[in-house]
Amino acid sequence: MTVPQTAPGVRRTARGRLAKAALALSLALATLPGATAVAWSAPAHAALAPAAVLQPPLPVDAFPEQVARACAIWGDLGWPTNAQPVDYRIPDGDYIRGSNPYGNRSGDLPHGGAYHEYDVNPRPTPTTHRDAERLVRDENTAQVWYSGDHYANFREIDGGC
Repeated sequence: MTVPQTAPGVRRTARGRLAKAALALSLALATLPGATAVAWSAPAHAALAPAAVLQPPLPVDAFPEQVARACAIWGDLGWPTNAQPVDYRIPDGDYIRGSNPYGNRSGDLPHGGAYHEYDVNPRPTPTTHRDAERLVRDENTAQVWYSGDHYANFREIDGGC
């Protein structure tokens, strides 16, 4: 079996060949009389894909117990808001990060909110890896949403925290 030779540093991949073929087909179709060109665009970035906003809102005691604890921690801290994330030392000596803006770029939460994100689980040091659980709070309405999977799904906490 012989392997096709390519220029140094050039890799042939099935995806690359498929993309070239799709582009060639689009260009060929566009040149046919009466044909419509095929629109070809890159897939949307995963972070901008709509999340599931699960219904109905649930009371805080219906969530995992760490959510109620996080609500109490952030409530005691006064739900701070900052331009950048801040690590806060809590009474047991651990750290919890949050207070920075949440952009709602995918539009999953109500339009026009002033959202900030907050970690759910404290960490022993500021450099310890953060997990995926977050609270997002609208500072204007005090509505709070929980995401256990880093914004892939949200569920509103009925009545806030």
